[in-house]
Amino acid sequence: MPLTDLTFVQVPPGTFQRPRSDDQARQTVNITKPVQWSTMPVTAGLYRAYRTATGHTDDPQLEIWDGEWRPGPTFSQANVHGDDVPVVGTSYPDALAFIAWLSQRDSRPYRLPTEAEFEYALRDGCTVDCGSTCVPSRKHTTSEWPAAFLACWSTATLKPNGYGIHALNGVIWYWCSDWYAPYPDLQNLNDPRGPQSQPNSSQWKGRTLPAGRVIRGGSFSYSQSYGACTNRHFSLPADRNVNLGFRVVCDA
Repeated sequence: MPLTDLTFVQVPPGTFQRPRSDDQARQTVNITKPVQWSTMPVTAGLYRAYRTATGHTDDPQLEIWDGEWRPGPTFSQANVHGDDVPVVGTSYPDALAFIAWLSQRDSRPYRLPTEAEFEYALRDGCTVDCGSTCVPSRKHTTSEWPAAFLACWSTATLKPNGYGIHALNGVIWYWCSDWYAPYPDLQNLNDPRGPQSQPNSSQWKGRTLPAGRVIRGGSFSYSQSYGACTNRHFSLPADRNVNLGFRVVCDA
């Protein structure tokens, strides 16, 4: 196996139940194949190595959420808190470009997790809706950047879940590969992957918004309940938010 800056653990196949699109009836989701998960998020240090290797010098301004979206730090300013801290401010295309580079470097077909794979790994064998009890306890009462981010990172990295994965929720949002859309109204699904093509729009709390990609895990700047295993959210693919990064998986 080629040398890599990521450590992987294998999550076995399994099953869980989640609310269907009507939010009342249940559907069974089957993950039919084992998946190799990176034990940590993609870090600022590893992402910096990618930027250096590929000659990236851009320094876009990020957005920050503190009750409303507003301009935040630049990418370089947001990623100065240590090489082992999750990289933040990466768009969906940024994540895919990094994964393509890492796949070529390591000769392994890395990818983003699907939403179903993320929820299954987060549940850690729990088949019921565990709510926010699965979110690491917080030691701060503010969403202030970067103190709250670093406090959440320290807390969430203390102990991995049962699969050996650290910081799946309660730190930052993570990109998933799926387009955000209502779940299929079916009782049983095998390895669901969301719409195969871009939807016309995404519905959020009664509003019609441009189509987005699923993000999971909650973040330091949202209430703790957003990190619950059933909670889903989305972001526009081009968004570069100070509370958004990504993780890497690989088919076993």
